[in-house]
Amino acid sequence: MDKIQDNIKTLLNLFDNKKFDEVIIKSKKLIRKFPNYLILYNILGSSYQNTGRFNLARDIFIKANKMDASNIAIMNNLANVHKNIGEMELSENLFQKIIKKNPNYTNAYINWGNLKRDSNDFESAINLYNKAYKIDEKNPVVLYSLALAYQGLGDFKLAINFAKKTLQIDKKFTQADMLISQS
Repeated sequence: MDKIQDNIKTLLNLFDNKKFDEVIIKSKKLIRKFPNYLILYNILGSSYQNTGRFNLARDIFIKANKMDASNIAIMNNLANVHKNIGEMELSENLFQKIIKKNPNYTNAYINWGNLKRDSNDFESAINLYNKAYKIDEKNPVVLYSLALAYQGLGDFKLAINFAKKTLQIDKKFTQADMLISQS
């Protein structure tokens, strides 16, 4: 048991350092040894997603979702990969399902909001981000997402306001600094 936990820590460290190809190789080997560890599928699928291999990521997340249909992290990643390959309806359906299972799961609101923002539906994005904000007012990603959506609407005053709130929570959130400069 300790060995698998150590391997998972190693994988997560490699993932955090963006060594996705190495993570993919090691994850595949570990899945052959430990086929029931869902986290391995999540790490593998996320690595594929980060390298732009969205169809492979989708296949991995679908397999993991079949193993445990209640795993919200897997569902969230699957919804994101559906979004990335243009399967918007499948993505939205999954986000709705996640929120129904766990109405306090901020990542689903953020990611669904990103889908709406990417589709230039800024009003819907803001609505979803505000739901996430009500759950977690100290989440810099929520605040920055609101800044981006307001920037997209052309409301630069609110965009700057939310970017500044982002920086109050995370001074190293450089995208917020760039948004302020651009606005």
